[in-house]
Amino acid sequence: MAEYAATQGSFPRVTITWGAVCRAKHGEQVVGVVFGAAQARGGGFITAVIDGLGGGIEAARAATAAEQVIAGAPDLPLQDLLRRSHSALQGTRGAVIGLLRLDPHALRVSYVGVGNVGVHAYSRRPIKPISKNGILGYRLPTLLEMHYVYDPGDLFVLYSDGVSSQFVHDTAIDLAQLPDTLANQILAGYGKQNDDATVVVVRTSLPS
Repeated sequence: MAEYAATQGSFPRVTITWGAVCRAKHGEQVVGVVFGAAQARGGGFITAVIDGLGGGIEAARAATAAEQVIAGAPDLPLQDLLRRSHSALQGTRGAVIGLLRLDPHALRVSYVGVGNVGVHAYSRRPIKPISKNGILGYRLPTLLEMHYVYDPGDLFVLYSDGVSSQFVHDTAIDLAQLPDTLANQILAGYGKQNDDATVVVVRTSLPS
């Protein structure tokens, strides 16, 4: 699990914690889905789930190429990161991606996605990001970047299509768990054996 805190001006101090878990599909030794997380110079936090098409080494190579683009320039606008990733994946199997940025000063969250990476927000606010159909490296759609205000205490889950979205209806899941523990619980209960699976959990909170 990783954690950092940020404060600026009259905005409340917000702590962001995150955890993630990956599992290869049955019969594979290499996970074709990667996740990335980084703190930008301005204090923002960015995380991604990137799912290479197919499975195995070639899927992992495509996903890692996009992850390296994001890790190398986390301060860039989200849409620029996706366009750079699209260029970097030319000649690979291609990948789908969900990219989330949290601003701990303005309490704003931004999301842009291409393909079937899911994102769910546990929030009293109507935060319902969606992704556009497409494949990085093959067909980049007109990007849709969505912006919301969030509250400290809100929880965000990004997940590959190797995880059933039915977890969002499971009232038995303990959302108070540490992010890495929660990610493991979601994967254990809703991960598919016939596909690579990755879950990233990001928690926002006021410091105790």
